[in-house]
Order: sequence, then structure tokens, then C-alpha cells
Amino acid sequence: MSQTRKAAQRKRRREEGYKPLEIWLPQDMIAKLDAMKTGEMSSRDAVIMALVEDTLDVQRPVRSGDQPALL
Repeated sequence: MSQTRKAAQRKRRREEGYKPLEIWLPQDMIAKLDAMKTGEMSSRDAVIMALVEDTLDVQRPVRSGDQPALL
């Protein structure tokens, strides 16, 4: 990807409210992410975003009496 194209993509993403996150993964994990690509998730970014969204949407466990509350 050319530098000009990358710069334009970064600018567009920032305007859409996204912030960059750099992550270094082993090659075998990258291959697994690539295998998860589908028609609607055609990029690694889309696959990673879907995985993170699913993880963050998981409900917290019910608080027991011996656990301190998160404020």
C-alpha cells in the first residue's frame, strides 16, 4: 500500500472516530485470523474488531459477597 494511500486511510479512520492500535501476533495466529475472513469481514481489522466486540459484550459474573465492587 502506498504511503499516500495509507495516510488517506488513517485520516479517514480517525474522522470516523477510530484510533490506531498496533498489535504484534505470531504468524500462526495471523493465519487463523485470515481463515476467519468472510464476505462481510474481508479484512484482518474487521475480524479483530468482531472478536473484540464479542468479548467486550460478555456480561460480568454476578457479584458475590466476598468480591469487592468495581466503581
